Amino acid sequence: MRRLLFAFVTLALAGACSNSSGPGTPPPRATLNFVRQDSTYKPLLSARGTFYAKVGEARRVRLVYQGSTPADSGAEFLRFEVPGDGLYRKPDGTAFAPGDSIQITVTVIDPKQFRFDFQPSRLQFNPNDPARLRVEYHYADPDYNGDGSVDSSDAEIEGLLSLWRGEPPDSLWFKMAAVKSVELSEFDADVLQFSQYAVAW
Repeated sequence: MRRLLFAFVTLALAGACSNSSGPGTPPPRATLNFVRQDSTYKPLLSARGTFYAKVGEARRVRLVYQGSTPADSGAEFLRFEVPGDGLYRKPDGTAFAPGDSIQITVTVIDPKQFRFDFQPSRLQFNPNDPARLRVEYHYADPDYNGDGSVDSSDAEIEGLLSLWRGEPPDSLWFKMAAVKSVELSEFDADVLQFSQYAVAW
């Protein structure tokens, strides 16, 4: 009888522990407020970047603003890096072999917004040494809410900015675990698979 009672109490405690919830993952969202580019600043030099990631070599692509002339490179907007052992699974699910390479394309969906698309879809990166994405929003429109004035409300919105991930054709967006620096106006995040990304709130 004592053994049965002990077993019952143990199961009850285990159930209570399993039902206790810590900090949960934020729920996905169907709509976001995308951060806009500052229309008074220079446009992007190019809204698309392409490179070949290769097993055994660290490679990257950068998107930048125009410099002093339309042909010059200016401030960095986005950087995507793949470490030497970062490639993990091809879009068809097969593993990468030594020396394999794959073309990667990063596209700014709307040059007026901080919203990007990465291809090829279903490409996966090494969980132990993932790809890295850095986005600088230093040249975002400081009037985040678009009410015609830059005030404390905009500073409050800036504090809410996050990096989000969406996977078409689904319309849901998920908040990413990203390192945010308000001082540098940038986000740094690990990327395990391709998707669409956005700076928004």
